Amino acid sequence: MRPIRLDLQGFGSYTGSETFDFTDAEFFALTGPTGAGKSTVLDAICFALYGRTPRWPKSATQNSLAPSSVEGRVRLVFQAAGQHYVATRILRRDRNGKVKTTTAAMEQLPDGVNPAEDTELVEGLGKALGGSPNEVNAAAERIIGLPFEQFTKCVLLPQGEFAEFLRASSADRRNILENLLGHSVYRGIQQRARTRFVDADAKRQAYETQLAGIAPVTEEQIRHAAERVERLEKLSEPVRDKSNALDGLASAVEAARRRLTEAEANLASLTYIKQPSGVADIAAQVASATAAVVEKAAEVEATEAEDERLRTELDGLDLAKLERDLKAWAELAETESKLKTGLELTEELRDQFAEAKELEEAASEEVEIQHAALHKVRMAELAGTLRAGLAVGDECPVCDRPVDEVPEHDLSESMHQAEEASRTATVEFRDSQAAVVALQTKLENYEERLTELQLAERRLKKKLENVPEPTVLQQQRSSSEEARQQLAGTGAALKAARRALREAEKRKAVADERQQRAWKEFQHARDQVAVLGPPAGGDDLAASWEQLVAWAEASLERAGSEREAARTELAGLDGRAQTLRGELRFALGEFNVEVPRNGTGGDYVARHATAVEAARAESAALTEARRRRIDLDAEMRRFAGEALVAKELAKHLDARKFMEWLLSEALDELVAGATVMLNRITGGQYDLVYREQDFWVVDHHDADMPRPARSLSGGETFAASLSLALALSDQLASLSRHGASLESIILDEGFGTLDPETLDAVATTLEALTLSAGRTVGLVTHVTELAERVPVRFRVTKDAKGSHVEKTFT
Repeated sequence: MRPIRLDLQGFGSYTGSETFDFTDAEFFALTGPTGAGKSTVLDAICFALYGRTPRWPKSATQNSLAPSSVEGRVRLVFQAAGQHYVATRILRRDRNGKVKTTTAAMEQLPDGVNPAEDTELVEGLGKALGGSPNEVNAAAERIIGLPFEQFTKCVLLPQGEFAEFLRASSADRRNILENLLGHSVYRGIQQRARTRFVDADAKRQAYETQLAGIAPVTEEQIRHAAERVERLEKLSEPVRDKSNALDGLASAVEAARRRLTEAEANLASLTYIKQPSGVADIAAQVASATAAVVEKAAEVEATEAEDERLRTELDGLDLAKLERDLKAWAELAETESKLKTGLELTEELRDQFAEAKELEEAASEEVEIQHAALHKVRMAELAGTLRAGLAVGDECPVCDRPVDEVPEHDLSESMHQAEEASRTATVEFRDSQAAVVALQTKLENYEERLTELQLAERRLKKKLENVPEPTVLQQQRSSSEEARQQLAGTGAALKAARRALREAEKRKAVADERQQRAWKEFQHARDQVAVLGPPAGGDDLAASWEQLVAWAEASLERAGSEREAARTELAGLDGRAQTLRGELRFALGEFNVEVPRNGTGGDYVARHATAVEAARAESAALTEARRRRIDLDAEMRRFAGEALVAKELAKHLDARKFMEWLLSEALDELVAGATVMLNRITGGQYDLVYREQDFWVVDHHDADMPRPARSLSGGETFAASLSLALALSDQLASLSRHGASLESIILDEGFGTLDPETLDAVATTLEALTLSAGRTVGLVTHVTELAERVPVRFRVTKDAKGSHVEKTFT
């Protein structure tokens, strides 16, 4: 897989539209400050191909969309095995804030399209290889030849996972190498060989079973069958001639039998022509029933006329209105009566109210008198209070003159009597007030009721202005009652008349039906002998029957003669037909062909034809059975041979040593290439070896002491991992003709752990890889010295609006 163009919009930190053009970047570097979005470029490549990245949890896309973006787009144009492809994925954020992949597509571009030209990358231009996320994942794995986990160990090595292949388990390395080298094809061949063996052996058994179900056929059996066909075919003409003769006789026999049947039928029909009893009385019964119907119909008509007259009389009178008018007169009389009574009661109540008012005024005056007397007593009592402190010669507090004499006076009894008289007068005044209020309320209610009655009286009088007097209305009601009673009687009479008419009509229908049946019987009897030309019927039923009976008696003798002649002819024809049937039975019986004793000529021809076809089929079946046995035996032997070959091939490929040998050779090639690169990078200090299913290094600076690769320092581990990755891309890819398409390698960080000499060696090695192996090499680095040696650099920066890229050349 070699990247050609990467378009980002709203993906990760790339909020806007950014394009990475790798067309002339065989050796490039992604540079920029920490957090600018360099690793996001590797994420986008992985996401476009596999729908996931090493830095995200599996199937998680929440972090793939820029926080301020609603939609994100990733489009990767890449080359694999000489073909150009476009992988596109679109992400959208739903209303709940969740990010989902809404569109995924993988297309193979046709020849002649510039994969780096945006205007030529029209959607739907190429051959569609996938239209859903899962289909695009499968297409990417099929095109590149690696699943996601192995792609991130051999092609795109993300930050923090650079040494995965070095530290991988032996089983993981085995799977990676099998995919890289295409060695899984041998496992497929082995499985196909097993399947081929099972299929071939099953077919061999099926042919063997079919062969066992077909009995052997000899030449003698085939010869006898052919002779039977030949003899039956020679019999065809005699059978046909005799059958034609038999069919000819059959026609004559059928005609004679038909004439005999007709003669016997005519004779039977003539014998049973008898005049029914009671035919003469039918006409009289019909006439009587018709007269009764006419009479009852006249009675019904007269009764209906009287009923119609009474209904017309009642229809002119609106009984409902009459009853409403009578009710209104009654309401008027009742209202006038209530109004008269109300006026009398109201006038009486007015007198009571005036009397109560007078009593109220008197009580009010009495209250004033008693209040004045009480006031006078209270003033005297006040003076007595002043007197209690005076003595003769003192000045009076009222008149300021000396007191000559202090009188003795006790006013307590007078005070008590005055207060009692005042309270009594006040109570009587309040009672008189209450009585006035009660009488006034009652008087207002009476006057209101009088107003209602007067309004009702005026309304009823207005309603009855043009209405007749009650006596007239009552007379009309009496007349309508009498008419209804008469109408009820007329209705009963009409029902009785109609019932009598129906009975008369039923009797007439019965008489008519009897007459019709009699005529039908006559017509039926005449139709039975119509071919003999009976006399036609007239208008008189009895006369028609007498004429037909006389004719039948005269025709009986002639019908008997015709029957005897037909019997004689039929007996002669039957004898000749039996002779022909016997000859046909004998001829076909020699071949054991069963035939009917009294069949037609066609029956014998059909049985002979069936026998010929059966003989031909038997002969052909014997020939086919012999041919079939020969073919089945040949097929059984062929599939037995195929099963044996497939079984032996599967047995050879099933040996684990074969696959182990292939993988061992691949690891030897891998370790040899990695050792050359590691030795070059480390200045000849380390060699890489593989033993005990793990990687070891030989330290030439430490007396060639071997130690596990897991014990290396950070910088040493990076150098060893890089050597393995470069060896995978450089040497094993050349061995993998049918496996993975390793056309590029992209490394994310790790260069900061190298010393200057090692860094220089790494740069030289990577440059040599692009030139010697034709691989695209990409670096993600912060190391300025390394970046300056890369011919193409993509400078990634980040501001408030997101990440941006600028492509520069050395």
